[in-house]
Amino acid sequence: MAWFNRNWRGLSFVGGLIGVWAIVAALRLVDPIILPAPWNVVRAVPGMLRERLLADIALTLGRVLAALAVACVFGIPVGLFLGYRQRAYKVVEGPLHALRSVPASALFPLFLIVAGVGETSIVALAAYPSLLVIMVNAVSGAALANQSRLYQARLLNLNSWHTVSDVLFYEALPSIFDGIRTAVSYSLVLVVAVEMFIGLGERGLGRGIYLYQSSYRIPETYGAIMIAGMIGILLNWVVTRLQHHMLRWLPNVRAEG
Repeated sequence: MAWFNRNWRGLSFVGGLIGVWAIVAALRLVDPIILPAPWNVVRAVPGMLRERLLADIALTLGRVLAALAVACVFGIPVGLFLGYRQRAYKVVEGPLHALRSVPASALFPLFLIVAGVGETSIVALAAYPSLLVIMVNAVSGAALANQSRLYQARLLNLNSWHTVSDVLFYEALPSIFDGIRTAVSYSLVLVVAVEMFIGLGERGLGRGIYLYQSSYRIPETYGAIMIAGMIGILLNWVVTRLQHHMLRWLPNVRAEG
């Protein structure tokens, strides 16, 4: 009940959209080849799951999680170090922001040359913008760290490693989670787009969407797109719950939880 009370506005909005969709479909205001009825989409989903969709979801989700893992493993420590060593960050700040301005999709031919054609190139492409986002957020969080805690670390003669891992990491954690939440969206979008348009292999949620659309299975196309959206919502929810768990010592997080 508490969850419903917090989210009833969003649920009402989604319910309203589905209601409008149902009315438009029932009155045939839009050709069904463009906008199928919501009940046709729902009826198509069980067959899609039996046919190929479960394996596609598992593969796409695995690629997204692998990209996020790579981005976190490299982006968080490098970002914290650059936030701790501001002089080093000043040296790389310009090139770093220049790299962020280059669309990841434009670099895909380069990833194919370096990583080869296969899973590695898909994961690398999705990890690239995610790593940059997480790194920049880690830098920002470390730069905004409570100076009194850093002063106490110096008084305790903590070396650079322990200062970064025991102090700066926790100071920057709220910003890091903001970066991870953004990176989740980037990774999912890029993985689905590569599966859909580049066509590396015949599996993946994006490839399923493309095949359904190209064979004019419109209810299945809408169903696969909606499942991709629900995966994004689920991943964002998982990150939010993890954030609440790891930041439960913050007053505002306790109040939200």
